[in-house]
Amino acid sequence: MEIINQWKEINFSKIVQLYESVEWFIYAKKPMELKTAFDNSSFVLIAIEDDIVIGALRSISDDISIHFLQDILVRPDYQRKGIAKQLLQMALIRYAHVRTHLLLTDNDDKQHKFYQSLSYENVKDFTKFPLNTFIKFKQN
Repeated sequence: MEIINQWKEINFSKIVQLYESVEWFIYAKKPMELKTAFDNSSFVLIAIEDDIVIGALRSISDDISIHFLQDILVRPDYQRKGIAKQLLQMALIRYAHVRTHLLLTDNDDKQHKFYQSLSYENVKDFTKFPLNTFIKFKQN
């Protein structure tokens, strides 16, 4: 497996196929919008094996106060092999100097355990500085 950040050298349809493989169809059904999201991201990593995109990470950051992990995904047949952990650790190294690392995720116990294993804390459990998170989605 090779991890690269020169994702623009990859045929973007291979990245769309990755999103389809994990059933993130809301992204995959609009590939040009997804490509724009990649273009506008601060940091992108792609995991490749045998010319297949098997994983991706996409971050947005101001490089001072916030690093937002927007997407991290791995093809189902490659999951539980440490790929997501390796991608995330590389992003955390890249943004080690940034004050806050943030992500939103589904309410899934496996995801909670994964992020907690990498020192993320769920805001609902955050007691040192009680926080709230607010979100507003575009209405369709």
